[in-house]
Amino acid sequence: MRHSNIYLLVTACLFTLCVLVHGSFGLQKKSRNLVIGYFWHRGRQYTEHYTSVRQNYKYITHLCPTRIAIKDTDGNVVSGKDKWLLAFGKQHGIAILPLVANSDFSREIAHEVLNDESKRTKVINQLLEIITEWKCPGINIDIENVDPSDREAFNTFMKELCDQFHKKGLAVTVDVPAKTKDVPTGYWSGAYDYKFLGKCCDLVMLMCYDEHWSTGKPGPIASRSWVRRCLEYATSTIPAHKVILGCAWYGYDWPEGGRAKAYTSKGIKDLIEERKPILQWDNEAKSHWFEYTDNDGIKHTVWFEDPQSMAHKLHLAREFGIAGISIWRLGNEDPRYWDLLARYRAGHKIFK
Repeated sequence: MRHSNIYLLVTACLFTLCVLVHGSFGLQKKSRNLVIGYFWHRGRQYTEHYTSVRQNYKYITHLCPTRIAIKDTDGNVVSGKDKWLLAFGKQHGIAILPLVANSDFSREIAHEVLNDESKRTKVINQLLEIITEWKCPGINIDIENVDPSDREAFNTFMKELCDQFHKKGLAVTVDVPAKTKDVPTGYWSGAYDYKFLGKCCDLVMLMCYDEHWSTGKPGPIASRSWVRRCLEYATSTIPAHKVILGCAWYGYDWPEGGRAKAYTSKGIKDLIEERKPILQWDNEAKSHWFEYTDNDGIKHTVWFEDPQSMAHKLHLAREFGIAGISIWRLGNEDPRYWDLLARYRAGHKIFK
């Protein structure tokens, strides 16, 4: 009995040490089946995010609330503490990694801050102060729309930030546009050096959606073949145990000749009930789509993600042996998603 108690005590101590060293439960080396939910604090669906978390917390390992932003070109940071979410995460063992963005994804803000050492230091110090005060185990960096010419500056910022956070035992995760190859001059994804970021960050979260975007031509949000190619490239440059596959829980409605409107799962369901279209399944893309004509005679094409298409993403995550998946975003989702994630978290087969 004594030996058993000693064994349990040693095991508990080692576990605690792992958590402290790596910043949060779930970021230890070679963790699997992580489920990271983005928690968006803006818009009309504000309360639905809380409902989603309360009802499905047992399937979530991490939450990234959008509560911090680099406000301006001087490097001033603004934040809003969500006391309920922080307490809920602590109560249920969910690691809270607050998301940090450049305000409105401003390219100017990113450029001015990333290329100025004093501003980089100013931002990092503010972030450290916030994360320490909130008692979070780490952070999620979501600086988007970075000019490709600022690639090295972004690398420098991330290295400096990782160095400071890791000294405090805090984890650093970074969001990057998905891509099938590295084109350093690429307008949207050229600034993100997968190999470099994979070395200094704890997790690299691929935003594997918007294969077809709102201002482009209609098409799947994230076709299976495209996601596969993105994972092939990512895992060739980043250790698989650091890769997170970002999954969309939304759809786009493209009016002919116009900009697409984004819909949540509930919005898509309501649209289908209203228009009663013939649903189509693209077997190559592994995604649903449909067409309808509105009251003004304008033709619309709608592509959307749902549990059926999500299952193929989870299968790919398993196939590539990556750390897990992330979800953009929680709230108003199809409840059947959670049945899938329950199987994924438990290590069960995705396809029954």
